[in-house]
Amino acid sequence: MNMRAPKQPNVLATPFNLAVLAAYFHAFMEWLFFVTQSSSLSLLPPLEKGRVLFITGGILAAALTVLLLLLALPARKWKALAYLPSALMLAVTALVMLDNFTYTLFKLGIVTTSGAWRIVYTIVFIFLFVWIFRRAQRQKLWKRASLLTLSLLAVSTVGILTVTVSRQPYRTGFDPQSPNLAAKRPNIIVLGGDGLSASYLSAYDFSEDTTPFLAELVRSSLVAENAFPNASSTTASTASALTGKEPAEVGVYRYPDILNKEDSFEHLPGILKEMGYKTVEIGAAYYVDARKLNLLNGFDIVNNASFASPWLEALRPLLGNSPSAYFIELVAERASARLLHIFFVEEMENPFEQVNDPHARMTDSERVEEIIRLLEDSDRPIFIFSHFMNTHGPHFSSETRGSPEESTNESEEWDAEQYKEAIRSFDRHVKDIYTYLAESGELENTILVIYTDHGYRYAVNQRIPLVIRFPNGEHAGSRKNNVQVIDLPPTLLDYLGIPQPEWMTGASLLKGEPSAAREIVSITAGSPKKIKPPFYQIKSVQVIVCQKWYVLNVQENAWKTGTVSGHTAKCEDASLPPEDQIRQKILAYLEKYGYDIRSLSPSP
Repeated sequence: MNMRAPKQPNVLATPFNLAVLAAYFHAFMEWLFFVTQSSSLSLLPPLEKGRVLFITGGILAAALTVLLLLLALPARKWKALAYLPSALMLAVTALVMLDNFTYTLFKLGIVTTSGAWRIVYTIVFIFLFVWIFRRAQRQKLWKRASLLTLSLLAVSTVGILTVTVSRQPYRTGFDPQSPNLAAKRPNIIVLGGDGLSASYLSAYDFSEDTTPFLAELVRSSLVAENAFPNASSTTASTASALTGKEPAEVGVYRYPDILNKEDSFEHLPGILKEMGYKTVEIGAAYYVDARKLNLLNGFDIVNNASFASPWLEALRPLLGNSPSAYFIELVAERASARLLHIFFVEEMENPFEQVNDPHARMTDSERVEEIIRLLEDSDRPIFIFSHFMNTHGPHFSSETRGSPEESTNESEEWDAEQYKEAIRSFDRHVKDIYTYLAESGELENTILVIYTDHGYRYAVNQRIPLVIRFPNGEHAGSRKNNVQVIDLPPTLLDYLGIPQPEWMTGASLLKGEPSAAREIVSITAGSPKKIKPPFYQIKSVQVIVCQKWYVLNVQENAWKTGTVSGHTAKCEDASLPPEDQIRQKILAYLEKYGYDIRSLSPSP
């Protein structure tokens, strides 16, 4: 009589189901954290938000499945090994959730710990891992668990396929082989000083001698007498300076907004890179950071780190430049940064401290040293986009006075004397770089740009400095009519003999004096705590014509006008457009970019 051997259970079935469910649980908790606060994810359409969730869960599940398969052979002998992937994933989830909770409520978390205090988190993580690992081995899943895991994976697969099929290869539109290109390939160094108002610079006729070197530099430079930012936030303004596009065009108003689709590839550093330039960004973590902005194929080095991301590059063939690809990389970085920190492998960066604490961030003197080192080591033309932070408020600093203690008094926080000393410090740093260029023989092979992201206290209706020193003092002179930050990329391309791409909306300053009637549009971002439809991050939209500014606060439906202080090319009042005309243009502008303007009354 033939007896069939009893069917052996698959030793990997339960560990597989646990690993998949753990992956989706982690994806869901991270997704929930970001979708309920100000983030690039929270602004996506509902369908895209759902797709991001399932694709992220599917990719994490695939990664854990690969790990499980690697453990399959030894797991035949030591069955417990098969539960390592799910235990590791759930322990990481618990750690991140705990960190989110404590930091959100008490501003205490992994990133704020140092020294031996990190051991506490190390012990907590090890305890969680061991406890979950033991519980997982005793876990009995319900009979239909496999159906649930397969259903989740099926939905994720559909999501991945829809993204893969619709993805497009984006490029800058620039042809580096064009025979019409000029042979000029000078170095380009952009020195951005945070929050500089022209009214505080002696180079722009301020009564105190705050910028003695810049006052000399402007004599051999192209100077915009009346330049204005396109955004009130550093992230949005630097995005404009790199893309030549207005904030509304790219949907970047403040951190953590990101570039999407073709905007991620259409920018100045991408064009320069295709021309053979080495491209480097020396900014500030998170806020002036091409990686966090999702500016792709542009910089070789960003804030002292290679731009190459193994996570993103591995996903690019499948997901292209989709929100899912960016979110998966974000989730992976958040987990790895915390683990590396608590196990003393690598310090975790605190974005708030990096910007607001002068003692925690790279100093401006170190920025100068890094720029000089890059120039010394580079064997090809180099583009350096730098952002100096001593003039960042409300805590101004300098190498001579340091930074004041934090204060709850707003007037003390924005101390004007500290601000002026910080400007003097920036002026000295510009001089140091200029001196190196002159002594090394590279001065006449370098374009030196001085600019800022916004005015004092994030103002967009104040004049800002924009100074461009071309080799041999070419194009020296002034532009009296209004200029904006997005004019910088087309101006640099014009000098290099590169046609301005259609997607770049700024205008070259080498074409002559801009029109006096030119309308400059600037966006002021609102507080992250007040983000809500229909205008989300936007607090107000401003238009400047000649010396007059018009501003519509879209959150309060309030209208104001005023005059730019110190404007040097004033128009006759009779030639200025009426208020109602500009208001209607602002409404049309918002409607053009998809905003519902029904809450705004039709008249001022």
